[in-house]
Amino acid sequence: MERVYTIGMPPSSNTPLIQNPIEQKKLLPEGEKRSAFGPLIGIIVIIVLVGFGALYFWGAYLNNRTPQELPFIPGDNSTEQAG
Repeated sequence: MERVYTIGMPPSSNTPLIQNPIEQKKLLPEGEKRSAFGPLIGIIVIIVLVGFGALYFWGAYLNNRTPQELPFIPGDNSTEQAG
């Protein structure tokens, strides 16, 4: 006995799923050329963001590398001697 797994489904046909393929000429007319400014601006934005991220992590590395104590800076005693 043969099992049928398509119970309740419409009958299948051997036709391709895309019956009316869209031609390339309809998508982009011959006289028009695509602008490359959008992808170029996107690449520049991504490079700038990666650069800022690199600077952020480099600054964090330099802050952890230096000692946490503040150096002693002697004050100006010229105001005490003026009296």
